[in-house]
Formats: sequence, structure tokens, C-alpha cells
Amino acid sequence: MKNNNIKKAFSLIELSIVILIIGILVAGVTQSSRLVTKMRLQTAQNITNSSPIPSIKDLVFWFETSLDSSFNDSEEQNNASITTWYDNTKQSSIKTNISSPASATNQPKYIENAFGAIPSVKFDGDDYFSFDGNLFVNTDFTMFIVERKISTVDTWFLSASGASCGTNECLHIGYRNNNWLTLAFYYNDLECNGASISACAPLANSQIRIHTFYFSKSVGRKYWLNGGVNPEVSDSVLSAVNSPKTNRIGSSYNGEMAEIILFNRALKNEERQSIEDYLSRKYAVKIS
Repeated sequence: MKNNNIKKAFSLIELSIVILIIGILVAGVTQSSRLVTKMRLQTAQNITNSSPIPSIKDLVFWFETSLDSSFNDSEEQNNASITTWYDNTKQSSIKTNISSPASATNQPKYIENAFGAIPSVKFDGDDYFSFDGNLFVNTDFTMFIVERKISTVDTWFLSASGASCGTNECLHIGYRNNNWLTLAFYYNDLECNGASISACAPLANSQIRIHTFYFSKSVGRKYWLNGGVNPEVSDSVLSAVNSPKTNRIGSSYNGEMAEIILFNRALKNEERQSIEDYLSRKYAVKIS
């Protein structure tokens, strides 16, 4: 009887040791996972801080998600509402920060580790930030957007428009007509810049993409997907946007963004490619 009690006691001790070891292993794996995530985020921050963007003139704004300075500290937690997305521009002391509405139902959300270890700003189709649409008036521009679309419905990354638009009064940049990509400048030009639907390159859902949008009053519009030019989006010369109205980033967009960069001129090819290379390294997206 005494031997049986000793065996039971040893069994309980052994079981406790096994549970303790398992707990230590689980804690170690969890800690290792967090360490790996932290290291990946640090790598992304290093890539960001060493990017060519600050050395290229005429930068208007630069929004990204990896740096601590991009958001309020209290909002850097998973699914927290974002009230302000801070401009990372270092060329000027004047920042073009963007703010979301007062209502939480229209505020984009902070999502941890959405793009690898890099956070994202998530929009649900009603969320948006307001911005100064005059930034696009009577000017050439080059814009870069890193995003992952969630919904298959039509949606804009960015819009400067109103209830109605005359020629060159409105700007629309984003998806239109079941995942075709468009860069439109006026109301009746929403289908792949005037190209036929069959001529536009389809964009599959749920992939991280690097979009480059280019407008020159002397050249026209161009678009690159992951660094690869889509000739269907180049077109004849247009006048610049002359009167944007309601100005929003997000709004109808349903997906996640990680970076938005705007220059108020048409960049040279080597400048554009250097930024696409930077974004490629940061988000592990292969350049075409």
C-alpha cells in the first residue's frame, strides 16, 4: 500500500514537471515568435529610414505604417481606431497630416502584422481620411500606393470629387469595374482610362500590390503595377485637375493600405524605379 502511494506521488510530481516543461516550451516559442516579428519590423523601419524618398525633391506627403511616428501611441494596437495618420516628410517643417471623421464608425483601423510584420491601415468601405485636394490642382504628380484589396466591389483609393463632375473637375484613383485599375480625371472616364475592358489588365484579389500613378500635362497618364508598365493606361495629353471638391483617402475602399507617397511632379524613370525598388524590398513584392 505504501509503495502504491509512493508511485502515485511520483506520478503527480512527474506530471507537474511535464506540465512545467511544456509551459516553458510554449512560452519560449511565443517569445521567439514575438522576437522574430520585432526583428522583421525593425528591418522594415531600417529600410524606411534609408529609403531614397527624402532625397527626391518635390515630395508632398509620405504616409507609412512601420514607424512609431506614423500614429498616436495610444492607437498603435490591433483594431484600434486611427484618428490621425502622420506625414513622414522630412523635406519641410510643414506636414500634411490627415485626419479621420469624429465618428468611430468612419475611422480606419490599425491592424498589427498585416503585411508580414508591418502594420496596415484597414478601411471597410465607409472609413476615410480627409486631405487637401488643392494638392492636385493644376499640377503634374506621381503617386505610389501599397495596398491589399479585400472586397471585389468597385472602389477608390483616393477621390477628389463631388455629386457631379465636369471635365477635369474630379480626380479618381483606384479600382473600378470588377478589379480593373483606373486613373480617371473626369466623370465619364472611369473604365481603365478610356481603354476597352478587354484591354485592361485584371488584378486578382488579396495580394499586396505596389501601384504607381503618373500624370504629366505634356505626356498624359501612366500606370505601373509592381514596377511593370501597363501600356493600356498611357493615353493622350490631358489638362490637369482644375477644381477638386470632396477630398478623401479611403471612403469607398475596402482593403488595407501600408504606404502612400505623393510628389507634385512627374518623376524621372530612375527616380520612380528607386522608390519601387525600396517598396519591393520593404514589402517583399517582386518587381515586374
